Amino acid sequence: MEVGRVSGSFILRSAQQEEALHRIWYALRRWRLVSRQIVLFSTTAYSSINWR
Repeated sequence: MEVGRVSGSFILRSAQQEEALHRIWYALRRWRLVSRQIVLFSTTAYSSINWR
């Protein structure tokens, strides 16, 4: 009885950890895309300013 309860809580904990990892991974991917857009925008603005 005790073993079943422990394994059940462990499965639940691992599922929560997996969900947290997915959230972190998605946040990192989104942040990387946003930062890349910011870098592209800043470089294009800088080059257009220098071009004049």
